[in-house]
Amino acid sequence: MTNPDIRSLITSKSRPKVTPRDTSLSLKRSLEVEEEAADKSEISDADDSAQTNAEPQELQRLQAELDNLPQVGKRLAVHLEQGIRADLLRVCDEEEITPETFIEAAIALLQSKPELKEAVVADAKVRLRTRKRAGLVKRTMALVQKYSS
Repeated sequence: MTNPDIRSLITSKSRPKVTPRDTSLSLKRSLEVEEEAADKSEISDADDSAQTNAEPQELQRLQAELDNLPQVGKRLAVHLEQGIRADLLRVCDEEEITPETFIEAAIALLQSKPELKEAVVADAKVRLRTRKRAGLVKRTMALVQKYSS
């Protein structure tokens, strides 16, 4: 079939009409649900008034507790060396903690110990230079392969 034939079928007035859906069953069911809800609300009006008074107090208490807990920031994708990643996951599995909480605790500890922080930052700078060199070598290899073919 060609496009004009399809277009004419779509726009023609002789297309069969679809019968309207019978929604009587769904209407009956929704009326039954509303009636049951009304019956239950009459029974539990006394309970609801007691709960209504307690709910704002409980909400305020929970909000105050939440305000005192640390807030979690945005997700951070971290790429680790394969061996270090495996070690981190093994330690976290053994201690039943998440890698995120382990890293948070390590950073908090580093903030409280400046001499340890200096050693970690020095090691991080060496690792950064190594990663940059690896990236440069990979790009150079890709260019050599591309232009040597």
